[in-house]
Amino acid sequence: MTNRSHGMGDNRVHYREKTWAPLWVIALIWGACLAGVIGTVTSMTEAVEIAGRYGDGLPGSMVLALVGIGVALLLVGSATAAFIRLDVEVRADHIFIAFGPVNLVRKRIHFSDIESVRGLTYRPLLEFGGWGIRWRPGRTAWTIRGNQAAAVTLSGGKQIYVGSRHPQRLAGAIRAAMRTAGAGE
Repeated sequence: MTNRSHGMGDNRVHYREKTWAPLWVIALIWGACLAGVIGTVTSMTEAVEIAGRYGDGLPGSMVLALVGIGVALLLVGSATAAFIRLDVEVRADHIFIAFGPVNLVRKRIHFSDIESVRGLTYRPLLEFGGWGIRWRPGRTAWTIRGNQAAAVTLSGGKQIYVGSRHPQRLAGAIRAAMRTAGAGE
C-alpha cells in the first residue's frame, strides 16, 4: 500500500496497476507516421529538383509542407505519450482511472456509486470495437490491451469495464476498500 496526499481528502492508494500499450501498437502508429513523412519528403524533393531546373526558389507550399510535417509529428508524439498506458488506482473512497503519465484523460468512480464489481474476460473488438475509451449503451470500457477487466456496476445499472491484467485482484481490492470505507457492496 502506498500513501499519497494531494490536499484533497484521503487519497491513500490501496491498489495500483499500470498497464502499458502493446509495443506493436506504438510501432504501428509511428510506422504510419513515418511512411507519411517519407512520402511527403520524397514529393518535396522531386518538386525542389523541378523548381531548381527552372530557376525558381523553394516554393511556399514546400515551407507549408515542412511545417505540416512538424505539426503532425508533434501531434502523433503527444497522442502516443498521452495514451501509452492506463493507470488504475483504488483509493480510500474511489477508483481512479487515467491514461498516460500526466493523467490528462481521467475518471473517478466513487464507492458510493458502485453497486457491485467482478473480474471478467470479454471480447473488446466484438463488444466495444477495440480498446481505449469505448461507449456502448449502458456500458463504457477504459482499456488499453488484452481482454480482461473489472466490471464495475453502478447504482443506475450502467457498467464500466476497467481494463486490467489482474481483474480478480483489482475487483477484490475494490471490494476490500469499499468495506474499509464503509460504503458496502
